[in-house]
Amino acid sequence: MEKPIIGISMGDAAGIGPEIIAKLFAKQDLFDKVRLVVIGDADIMDEARKLVQGHLRIHPILNVNQATFEENTIDVIDLDNLSREYHAIGKVDAAVGRASVEYLLKAVELVSSHQIHAITSAPLNKEAMHLAGSSYPGQTELLADVTKSKRFGMMLLFGPIKMFYVTNHVSLRTALEKVKRDTILERLVFIDEVISEFREEKPIAVAALNPHAGENGSMGMEEITEIIPAIEEARKRGINVVGPVPADTIFVSARQGIYGAVLAMYHDQGNIAAKLLNFGSGVTYVSGLPFVRTSVAHGTAFDIAGRGVASPDTLYQAVVTAAELFLQKSSLL
Repeated sequence: MEKPIIGISMGDAAGIGPEIIAKLFAKQDLFDKVRLVVIGDADIMDEARKLVQGHLRIHPILNVNQATFEENTIDVIDLDNLSREYHAIGKVDAAVGRASVEYLLKAVELVSSHQIHAITSAPLNKEAMHLAGSSYPGQTELLADVTKSKRFGMMLLFGPIKMFYVTNHVSLRTALEKVKRDTILERLVFIDEVISEFREEKPIAVAALNPHAGENGSMGMEEITEIIPAIEEARKRGINVVGPVPADTIFVSARQGIYGAVLAMYHDQGNIAAKLLNFGSGVTYVSGLPFVRTSVAHGTAFDIAGRGVASPDTLYQAVVTAAELFLQKSSLL
């Protein structure tokens, strides 16, 4: 099979996205594995190119068929949404936020029509998206809506850990209210389906919500009333699941490769551990979509944007992961 074509949506132009994309194209070993095309603005990518040592050139194109995939060439499907004079590096801007959403939607159009094989996203800025009129909490929810995906979820891959969430981009108060038996059970059924794509046979570990898994109710009742009943029902359905495991120990065991996946109760319960254990190298994968989509597990880093110091390593891993997942899924068809 030919090397898969990965479409990289450019992300927020005021952040480090364009810079790390340009640096990615300087990593020649990557092109033994994939073909790359950027969905964004050629002018912005040309500015980012100047931050990278080497002889990269920008090749603006209108469709994937025009891509050359040549060495030191950044093929850019140029949506021409922003001029290099207009956007301000390191600042939240509604026009930039609107453009970043349009890049992503164009990538969805291309992968849905089989012009590219998978999507990798550079980081968006949620505040800029919302200023532009987007009501979605983040990219995950936007992608699920435009693809009409009813059962979906974000998985964070870092080291040997595959992590899922009962809730994601909501307040802590809202997250706690959503720790319910049926929600947890639905997540476990979904996770079991997803990790089968990875041919994973180790158990799913469910994180406790309260300290020491509630200490038999003395530190909270959610384990007894909601989490354990969900686990027991999942086991009746043939799902290999353990828990609830206290949150202060679950990731130690997960790092040792004991679990096939971890279900965190809320966003920061999982992400704090992820960034401490493997800061900067996590990859997010949105499961449940009709195509493969990965992204970097970091933000737009406005504080360092435009300085030429941002690392492309996580983006590199996100692209490689997208290619591997696409090829893996293709082999199962």
